[in-house]
Amino acid sequence: MVKVEALEWLKEWERLINDVDFEGARSLFADSVVSFGTFAEVLYGLDQLEAMQWRKIWPTIRDFKFEEPKILVFKPGIATLAVLWHSRGKTKDGGWYRRKGRATLVLKKAKGSLRCIHSHLSMEPGIPALAE
Repeated sequence: MVKVEALEWLKEWERLINDVDFEGARSLFADSVVSFGTFAEVLYGLDQLEAMQWRKIWPTIRDFKFEEPKILVFKPGIATLAVLWHSRGKTKDGGWYRRKGRATLVLKKAKGSLRCIHSHLSMEPGIPALAE
């Protein structure tokens, strides 16, 4: 059951990223989430994650897509996912470039649904987070 919920969670987050829906995405994360991100070594809490990661990146990308998870670990009430992703990023001159990266997500059941308690998204080596 947690596996199905985790895959549904991933699809929903993908949709929210593409819709640039910060408020909707917040509902998928624990208030106390700890994240590693592009622009900060470590982010403590949902407010920091949204302000210092999501709001800097989501408006500059499109066609964000998670691939099938490479690693799925499930225990009652918790799931860990390792998954590749790709999108297109906007360049300063208005063009687009291909972005590829990976993510590790830890989801924990709380209040009847899965909430992310840890996220780590990073670009593949050699691909800039934001194009020049």
